[in-house]
Amino acid sequence: MVTMTYFKRRAGRAVLGAVLALGAVGGLAPGAQANDFGYPSGCCSFADNGQHWYNDDSLESRTKSAFRYAMGNLDAQSVMSDAYDASPNASTDVEAYDAYYVDTWDLDWDGSTTGYNLYGYAKCVKAIAPTPSEDDWRCDQYEVRFDLRDVDGFSTDQRRALACHEVGHTVGLSHSTESSSCLRTGAHTTVKYSAHDVSHLYTRYGPRLSKPMSGGGAK
Repeated sequence: MVTMTYFKRRAGRAVLGAVLALGAVGGLAPGAQANDFGYPSGCCSFADNGQHWYNDDSLESRTKSAFRYAMGNLDAQSVMSDAYDASPNASTDVEAYDAYYVDTWDLDWDGSTTGYNLYGYAKCVKAIAPTPSEDDWRCDQYEVRFDLRDVDGFSTDQRRALACHEVGHTVGLSHSTESSSCLRTGAHTTVKYSAHDVSHLYTRYGPRLSKPMSGGGAK
């Protein structure tokens, strides 16, 4: 099982969608809770644990600044601990990239075929299936990609909101109905998680883990 999430717009109106490996398109029904958490109830697998290692060496400066903000915000708002991984490998929790994408991951980034222009996309590239002791889908490694064609025209807060949104998916958060959440739909400048988002993270990831030293320890 691989989950993929993306921020997209059509005909000038930004919306958020989630695509599962089975091809189903997910969304929030009217009257649903603020957001779902984990897979399959929501869009995205949980992180493998509360220590969220990342590498963003490939990002350009404006995207990296937004991504670092989002990782720091995850650390500040939740029980999770983020850490830069100077020596990334197949178990680095999040690897971030940006480019002027055309068809990476077989997606129509500019909307020329589908009519949907993708701003960013988070994809679990190394899933951990449920086990007898852990009945939830988890992800050993996510990749997050930002389309510079859109990032180039974004304000600082729009870039931060997008990064917050995609990082939220890497810990299992689905899109939200709350105006106070960066997981909400549409292009916006909300750069933090809502109290509801944070309660999900506390429930799932437990007490805060000490921040690991960069480049060492279990990922």
